[in-house]
Amino acid sequence: MHSVDKRSLQTSAGQAAVPERSPREDARFAIAMMGARAATRIPTATLQHLGEWLDWPGWLCSGTSLAGRIGPLPAMLSRADDILIMANIVENADIFVLVEAMLTRPRPALSLAGELAVLHGPDLGSSITMVARGLGARNSWVGVDTREHARQFEIALRPAWPMGALFDSFALCALTLLQRSIVAYRGDQLAGMCIMTHHHDIPEAQAALAAFHCRIEPAGEANALRFPRSWLDQANPYFDPLVWDVACAKLAALENEVLATEASNPLRDFIVEQLDQMRRVPRLKQAAAHLGMSTRTIVRSLARQDTSFHKLVEEERKARALALLADTSLSLKDVADALGFSDMSSFGRSFRNWFGDTPGNLRKEAAQTLTALSQDAPRRRSLCPSQGSVGRATARFPHPER
Repeated sequence: MHSVDKRSLQTSAGQAAVPERSPREDARFAIAMMGARAATRIPTATLQHLGEWLDWPGWLCSGTSLAGRIGPLPAMLSRADDILIMANIVENADIFVLVEAMLTRPRPALSLAGELAVLHGPDLGSSITMVARGLGARNSWVGVDTREHARQFEIALRPAWPMGALFDSFALCALTLLQRSIVAYRGDQLAGMCIMTHHHDIPEAQAALAAFHCRIEPAGEANALRFPRSWLDQANPYFDPLVWDVACAKLAALENEVLATEASNPLRDFIVEQLDQMRRVPRLKQAAAHLGMSTRTIVRSLARQDTSFHKLVEEERKARALALLADTSLSLKDVADALGFSDMSSFGRSFRNWFGDTPGNLRKEAAQTLTALSQDAPRRRSLCPSQGSVGRATARFPHPER
């Protein structure tokens, strides 16, 4: 596997011509179409990886609420900042070199939930479907569809509105995440897989497209990945029900935000604000006073959505618990404080109720996984069905010994 020089990620003179609407203009158009949803926050995922590979350039956060920031991105971003940062990368970096890096670096550029799903899901179908659902939930300007064609399974990506270069670049990056999910199960056995992309005929894209190690075809109305349906049933010998439940919970929390009605969005915003800024568990009476509503009205409204105020609060705390735990610069007490717990014993009890294990044990398991991801290259290669060139370039993601 070759390394990628950070300097090579900068825009090359031979990059494809600028389309009629720039990526930044695409982003502003999408933000306008998203309306109030553009202000809602989502976990920072692939952008954290891309920013690190680019060495946190000054232009990365230009035009966002994080303008002037140098260094790692926060754990959560507004949807508006997320798409603007992606547009900055498309405008200022060589997206094809980045795509090649996403396909060949040891650790996939997935979100935490996506990585957990791929490493510890029950089978390929469950894992890749969760990654696809996560892409759709995180990016409300993108439509992600799964469908079957005879004996083939396809994941297709379409823009929610007419878009230009920004969408096609995003779609190519998304296809790399789906490809890596398959490689985790299949190794170099990718015969029968096909990538359909609008970059098919662009000369500058050919090296990146070759790194997919499968057939490449021009896209029709959608960029897509297609593979034999029989692959869906391939079991994961490292399936971990506990970790899988954690990944499902994080995705459910994200999807609940997407599906929330306009009436409940201000309520979720209040919950997030109390946890983020006040570091305390919000109370129903406080939410009612903040929104100028009666507690009874809120309870009835949430009941019609088959949820409750307590459930919304717990979903939010549970979803952010793992992201905080993954940040090793935070002590367990820092994590407890950020989640609004007044003492460590109540934090431990709630954490065990959520995930079936202690915070310390889960952090240790995550550390072992990351150590394996970065240091266990020889065993990664041995997990592949063969030792061909594809296996060396895109070895399976490692699993810690259990």
